[in-house]
Amino acid sequence: MQLSALLPPLVPILGVRAFVARPRAAMSVHVSSQVGLSLRMLTPTENHPSPSKSRRNFLFSIAGSGAAAFLPAQSSDAAAISASSVRVAEWPNLAYLEPIFELKLSVNALVLGLKDKSKWPLIQKRLEKFFKGAMISERNYYGGVSIKYMDQIKYPKDEIKEYIKLDKEQRFNTFDACLNNLELLKNDLAGNESENIIFSDADAALRALNEWFSYIPSSDLEAVEMLFKTVRGADSNRDGHLDDNELNSLSQADQEVWKKRVDLYGD
Repeated sequence: MQLSALLPPLVPILGVRAFVARPRAAMSVHVSSQVGLSLRMLTPTENHPSPSKSRRNFLFSIAGSGAAAFLPAQSSDAAAISASSVRVAEWPNLAYLEPIFELKLSVNALVLGLKDKSKWPLIQKRLEKFFKGAMISERNYYGGVSIKYMDQIKYPKDEIKEYIKLDKEQRFNTFDACLNNLELLKNDLAGNESENIIFSDADAALRALNEWFSYIPSSDLEAVEMLFKTVRGADSNRDGHLDDNELNSLSQADQEVWKKRVDLYGD
């Protein structure tokens, strides 16, 4: 399973071969079929709820959880404290980070794809779909995933509360800036704005997402990238999911992370 099992990705519109959907065994685990998010238009089965239902269930669970309670209206006026200034006692499991890493790959691909102006109409359509659906939009799904990751960060008990608040604000606002700039890009593509404006929107989205990743340990970024590549490599027949044998080819540690990844975001 990948987040892309729930969210059709940006990558296929950029000329990357799309994943071919088909029914699968109940125990299989989906993986990306190429660098970036693979197209996960799955055929629902009894054991596998539809992508939209899985996304809706996740969003409703986020909305009803404590994670959703932190939605800062604006940055604090207190002295600026970067996310790197706060002490973190424990970082979230990689299972919480991997979906956001997939988004990073897709935004990277989108920025590259914009260099080919013939792809702009396709990119605009894909972004329209990304923001369509109100509460159950892909935009809100990714926002929920980022909040869930943030909620899993554990701070020392004696850490200054204002530092924690500012840390959460900075992480939230930076990720939100990425999504907001993607929406600007969608609108400016629809409005036939100049190349400079289009590229500025895309660069701002990527810059914000890169900043968000700069707030996590580099070792975690390296580890999640390795996990992504390892899981993709285990998909020996390139059918877009791991069967039991392919899953068992992973190390015990990677299996545990990947199974948690499935438990968190549905299959």
